Formats: sequence, structure tokens, C-alpha cells
Amino acid sequence: MLSWIEAGLEPAMRQKRISLWLGLSGRTYQLASENLRDFILEGADLYLIARGNTVLWVGCGLDLVAEPAIRLKFRKALSRADGVFRLPRPELDGERLSIIADLEGAVPAPIDQAA
Repeated sequence: MLSWIEAGLEPAMRQKRISLWLGLSGRTYQLASENLRDFILEGADLYLIARGNTVLWVGCGLDLVAEPAIRLKFRKALSRADGVFRLPRPELDGERLSIIADLEGAVPAPIDQAA
């Protein structure tokens, strides 16, 4: 019998939960919930940092390297945040920028839209 580690599984408490967020455009995004205490920005994946239903910061690790002002906003967001969500890297850079703009005003999707 394989252990959960040998089978490549995570214990139930560590499995990623999906959270639906509604962008300014009306598009629904499926974001993976990350543990705020130990999450790591991974390259060009997009992250949404929030406090409750309020988006504090949206971007990727590459943005932090390029812009000092973005680093400052990121640090402030982390100090106030109670949630972090990840969206896999978009295929096109132009798409990345439009998704960031859309998610900056996002709210959690209503329950009836989540189905």
C-alpha cells in the first residue's frame, strides 16, 4: 500500500482550494488559494493579495523585480492581507496586463455564479 507521499497526494488540509473572483469585466477567474504564511511568488504566475473582499495587490514576481513602486505596494498589501490567491501564468504578456487590470477591481463571485 502506498503512502499519500508516495502516491503524490497532499493531505486534505494542504490541498489547494479554488476561489472564484469576478473581474471588472464580468469575467470569472478560478484562483487557487495559497497559504499566506508560506506562499512563494513563482515567476510569471499571477497573484491576488486580498483582505476580505478587497483586492490589495495583483501582479507577479517579475513585476517586483522591475518596479520599486510595485515592491512597496506589495509589501504594504502583505502586511494587511488575510488571503493570497494564484492564477497560472497567462500565455501572452498583453493578456497578463489586461488580467491584472481586470482583477484589481475584482470581488469574490456570488454563490449563484460559482456553480
